[in-house]
Amino acid sequence: MAGKKKRSPKKSTNNAGDSLFPKPKTKAQQEAADKKAEKVEKTVDKWVSSSRIQSLTDGIFAFAMTLLVFNLILPDPVNLPPETQLNDLLLKQTQAFYNYILSFILLAIFWTIHTQQFHVIKGTNQTHTWINLTIMLFVVLIPFSTSVMADYPSDTLANVLFSLNMLVVGSLYYFNWSYASSDKHRLIDSSVDEQAIEVSKRRGLIVPFVSILALILAFVAPAYTGFCFLLIPILKVFKPFRK
Repeated sequence: MAGKKKRSPKKSTNNAGDSLFPKPKTKAQQEAADKKAEKVEKTVDKWVSSSRIQSLTDGIFAFAMTLLVFNLILPDPVNLPPETQLNDLLLKQTQAFYNYILSFILLAIFWTIHTQQFHVIKGTNQTHTWINLTIMLFVVLIPFSTSVMADYPSDTLANVLFSLNMLVVGSLYYFNWSYASSDKHRLIDSSVDEQAIEVSKRRGLIVPFVSILALILAFVAPAYTGFCFLLIPILKVFKPFRK
């Protein structure tokens, strides 16, 4: 119609060049994108619950404690002379009984450390989770190192293996607490004061310290290496390790 004005066609705002070569992001846009990615990463890290770590750990400690009893083995009576007395066989198991009790006590100490730490650890992330999984890797190894020490009680290498096992587990638990209680990560309850954090750190050094003493003794008097670990509950009584 003559009275109507012809509409001019709209100019396309999307050029071929724009779709192939998008404009670079501004500094503000890049910072916003980085913050969003960081937020997503932190959210993914929190998908692992600390309660799941506790459940897994309880099961592994129970399994490791149970495996210790399999080191107590009496020979088959069929293969023994008729005059063999049971009390003689039990006396020959004295070293095995001692190693069983010692390792059970050490596992109980490690489990207590874990329980006390997770009483105030309220969150976790992937790094913290893998620290705890690494701890479990060496906790499961304790029945094996105990068995080796029971079979070769006076052997330096057997006692070094056992002491190293204790040293690694003790050091990892110290690192676990240091990581969770640090200002950077702060996975523990906010109500825990700095004094309690420092006391727990000092306590965490007891097992590594005693394990180093045991390592030294393993090269001097390997048969007495296990007695070093009896120092752990004794040292905890002293004031620096009490709040």
